[in-house]
Amino acid sequence: MFHKILVPTDGSALSEAAAAAAVALARGSGAEIVALSVAQQGDPAREQVENGDWAAQRIRALNAAAQRAGRVARLAQEAGVPHSLVTTMASSQHDEIIRVALELHCDLIFLAAHGQCGVTRLIAARVPQLVLAYSPIPVILYRGGTVPA
Repeated sequence: MFHKILVPTDGSALSEAAAAAAVALARGSGAEIVALSVAQQGDPAREQVENGDWAAQRIRALNAAAQRAGRVARLAQEAGVPHSLVTTMASSQHDEIIRVALELHCDLIFLAAHGQCGVTRLIAARVPQLVLAYSPIPVILYRGGTVPA
């Protein structure tokens, strides 16, 4: 079936549920989980003005992404599923998800159909749609509920 499943996460509740479903699928099929969180890369000039220090902002974003991916990795570890963790920074999250999946030879991308809430949710909903539209790798968009084992 599947050998390596990429699980991008944004830390939202649905993303966490999708990760749990992906781990269940991996466990049932003997696949490995690759936990991914992409930190959003901003405009350095704007970030310096608004937040004072671009380097510190970048470090905070990468640390937050590592924590999000770490939660997925812990789910896999608790289930006894082989896993790895990837944290990157990019201006285009959907392109980065596809790039990482291809680079690591993943044969499935399993992600939440949307994340966050409010206006952020409207923007975040584009990422899964774009991954689905442009990925040469099969994609499962998780909307909630359960995944059969």
